[in-house]
Amino acid sequence: MEPWEGEALVAEALEAPALYRGLSTEYTDVGRLVEYLEDRLFSGLVRVSLPGREAHVLLFRGRPQAARYRVEDGVVVGAEALRGVVADSRWMEGEVWVHQLPEELFPEEWDDRDPIPWELVEAPLYGERAAVEEAEAAGAVQSGVAEAPAEVAPAPQVEVPAEAGQAGPQPPAQKAEETVDVVAWVRLLESLVARFKRYRGPTAASRLEAEVNAALEGSGLRLGRGKVEGKAEDPEALRLAAVRAVGFVKGMAGQAFAEQSVAVAIRDAGIRDEARVKALLEP
Repeated sequence: MEPWEGEALVAEALEAPALYRGLSTEYTDVGRLVEYLEDRLFSGLVRVSLPGREAHVLLFRGRPQAARYRVEDGVVVGAEALRGVVADSRWMEGEVWVHQLPEELFPEEWDDRDPIPWELVEAPLYGERAAVEEAEAAGAVQSGVAEAPAEVAPAPQVEVPAEAGQAGPQPPAQKAEETVDVVAWVRLLESLVARFKRYRGPTAASRLEAEVNAALEGSGLRLGRGKVEGKAEDPEALRLAAVRAVGFVKGMAGQAFAEQSVAVAIRDAGIRDEARVKALLEP
């Protein structure tokens, strides 16, 4: 495998003092930052450090000329790398560092070379993150990895019989109080764990499973490899496990990631009353 063209410049930049250091991705949009540096004809390195992955983006006179993104399953370069780290940094907590370099250190051919056209490409991002981001925006689920949750049908509705003496059904009262049964809680919990594993990795996911199993102790259920095992009969036990899981995700990945994960999990479970379920997930 040929060495990446920006290797020497990255090494040089990391020796230079940082212009911006340790910017949190919780408050810094990497795409906007690159656009900001483009407008100011910046020459140097943007380094993005995320859990289990790292990106290096080299700009010359404000134009992105080389990008490399190391992820769990390999390395990508160019436009795919830049779009990938921009997408991932919007969901994962990490840090951004910016190092300025003298223009004379850059290759002469970069003076006439077209920049990476990352901002011109609207849909494709990197790998599974593209599918997840598009799915969440559309309110659907698209899985990009084998362990992503399978497509599921809406949760079955529970018919509430009319009480004796009532003249016929009362649809408004039934719609206002959607039943969240064990099937829905199982789907929600499994989706929450699967998404956390996609973004935070298997080690963090195993800790999340341990938290869930601690909450499920005594219920006859357990979470193994992202799936609820055992005969699910008590929705309250599953709700309490989901509450604990959300708390753990919030502590590990932040409030924004946890809220997005809950919204996705609710859709995966086929639950329509999102506000009610969010209230049930409050500790």
